[in-house]
Amino acid sequence: MSGVVETLSGFSPVHGYLILFIGVMLENAGVPLPGETMLLAGGYLSSTAGGGHLKLGFVILSAFAGAVVGDNLGYWAGRLFARKRLERGQRFFFLTPDRLAKAEEYFAKYGILTVFFGRFIALLRIVAGPAAGAAGMPWLRFLTANVAGGAVWASSVGVLGHAAGPAWQQIHNWLGRSAWVLAGLLILAFAVWHLIPYVKRKPAEST
Repeated sequence: MSGVVETLSGFSPVHGYLILFIGVMLENAGVPLPGETMLLAGGYLSSTAGGGHLKLGFVILSAFAGAVVGDNLGYWAGRLFARKRLERGQRFFFLTPDRLAKAEEYFAKYGILTVFFGRFIALLRIVAGPAAGAAGMPWLRFLTANVAGGAVWASSVGVLGHAAGPAWQQIHNWLGRSAWVLAGLLILAFAVWHLIPYVKRKPAEST
């Protein structure tokens, strides 16, 4: 984590904002990079304890722009490539043609909440955009949730890093554990959701 601080502080502020933008953008596009860590480190570097190397407003703006652009790249990759594969009867990671209808129904009901709150959960931050695109979520609905979630996420995490000062790494550890616990609960709920119809079908088939 200290390496992230060294990277951001080792360049001019303009290049630091650019690195933050690219890191957050790639994470939100589906590349597993530590975007949230970079945002926290950027917030820290905007504080007095961090040397005031960066400005908090520009840190938040860079992360917000990266989050919105990255999620949109992920969305359109899912919409233009993943969805076409599924429609041809091919698999795309955890999605199969049979599951596509369920994914469409889910995103029709809960897509806005998933995209908004997924911003704060490590696993969902990476997959929400491509999944929404593959499920055919309308782009304007996706964009609304994406912009709102990105604004809240970038502002809250950036301010946390700024206010925490040298304790930003402890904040990072706490956020990371909480995010993975939530991700685990979501995966468990997803597994149970698919298991219930199978369990219900089992007795019917045996009679």
